[in-house]
Amino acid sequence: MPLKKIFQWALLIGGAGACVALLRALHVPGAVLLGPMLVAIGFALSGVGLELKAGIFLPVQAVLGCMVASVVSWDLLQLIADHWAVVLAVNVLSVVAAGAVAVVFTRSGWLPGQSAIWGLSPGAASTMMMLGEQRGADPRVIALMQHLRIVCVTLTAIAVAGLAGAGSGSGASASPPVTVFLSGAVSVDVAATLAGLIAAGVAVAIAAKWGQAAFWVPVVVGSGLHAAGLAAVQVPAVVAAAAFAFGGCYAGLRFNRQVLLDCLHLMPAMVLGILLMIGSCIALMWPILRSFEGIDVLTAFLAIMPGGIDAAVAVAHGMHACVPVILAVQVMRLIVVTLLAPQMARLVSRYCKPRQPG
Repeated sequence: MPLKKIFQWALLIGGAGACVALLRALHVPGAVLLGPMLVAIGFALSGVGLELKAGIFLPVQAVLGCMVASVVSWDLLQLIADHWAVVLAVNVLSVVAAGAVAVVFTRSGWLPGQSAIWGLSPGAASTMMMLGEQRGADPRVIALMQHLRIVCVTLTAIAVAGLAGAGSGSGASASPPVTVFLSGAVSVDVAATLAGLIAAGVAVAIAAKWGQAAFWVPVVVGSGLHAAGLAAVQVPAVVAAAAFAFGGCYAGLRFNRQVLLDCLHLMPAMVLGILLMIGSCIALMWPILRSFEGIDVLTAFLAIMPGGIDAAVAVAHGMHACVPVILAVQVMRLIVVTLLAPQMARLVSRYCKPRQPG
């Protein structure tokens, strides 16, 4: 690697660390994710040419899968079983709402071709980019919309968490902050289990050429081991922080200055579509609040926020949020989006003809 690139990577890492320290000093939730993301976006838009290949992100997905597996218990499974209809309904409705917004934008000609249909999916970003390109949509527009969605959703979640934190100082919520991470010494057994799950997830993802396997293998295998009491699946706080920081850098560096300049005239429509999608998900908070007794608005929002299970967990960490409820809804969202969103996008794109510019 050229010395110049080494210096640029060192500068990015140093800048990300400084930004995290600043945001933590300002008590901003999700600082470990947001700081590296903002610094990486700045580097990407400056045109330095730093990039992270998609395959490098696989271990991060595996760590996220281990985070989910670490809280799986019979109590959580019972929680999902008791509320499965509401959890499934709100996630299906979120996909339908995204499709409805995409249809309006496509038929109105506010975004080119069928890019809105694939770009506004509340998750499965890589799948949507691939399928959209296969059907003739502009992959640059889809990619930019998906990356903007991740940033907007993360910023919205942090804003909601900040407001909830500011409003909870004298409220009734006196429970200690919930964490899914292991602080303190890490036993050999815990480290071996974590390393084995991460390695298995990455290996299956590479062998099957299915990137999402890096997440799902640790979720399925780790959940089974953890719920059965055969192994303790725990994620050390330093590993979780590194995964969040790496994920933020990965999302930020995927911005491209040339693509941004080419799509600059489409930015208002993109942002409006993303905000409408977030707004539709906010409207779906109320069934969750009514179904799960005793949870607060922050928990309901983090549970229903469109995509980004890493952002949801990062913001929930250290806040007065119920992580099991968040993961119950978010894991169901991953299943629904993976199975339903591509099929719905194909259906909408088949019958929705975009209006041609006059």
